[in-house]
Amino acid sequence: MKRVSLKGVVIGSIADIVSTNIVLLPLIIYVMSTSGQSAQVPDSITQVLMASSFYRVSATILGALCSVLGGYVSARIAKHDELLNGALSSILCIGFGVYALISGSAAGATGLHLAFLPLSPALGALGGYLSSRRKRSAALSKEQPEGLA
Repeated sequence: MKRVSLKGVVIGSIADIVSTNIVLLPLIIYVMSTSGQSAQVPDSITQVLMASSFYRVSATILGALCSVLGGYVSARIAKHDELLNGALSSILCIGFGVYALISGSAAGATGLHLAFLPLSPALGALGGYLSSRRKRSAALSKEQPEGLA
């Protein structure tokens, strides 16, 4: 259990979810304002968003980038076992995805939810890998003599 940084995983998970919601909010507003429909009921908002292929593709890409960010944050906080801690930062995403599949709220996008179950930890691990690369390059730059830099 010493390999897992609980603090890093929790903060990385929260960073993933919060950043995804912050990034998607302007996209949702844009899609809703350009749809020409006045959707006040939450069900109709979801229908308008899921009918927009622009929204689905953009939300998928932005959500994936936010998962990488969550993994990076988790790995930076952990300062060790970056890939593991980065991958574990996706625990909230996986939990929400499983809940959506079980509750039936993923009805229109079941395939996408199923694809993101293994993809979320992979994206978090990518963030952890990027953190380890940054750490390695910083360590190498400190080892070089002054005249060679």
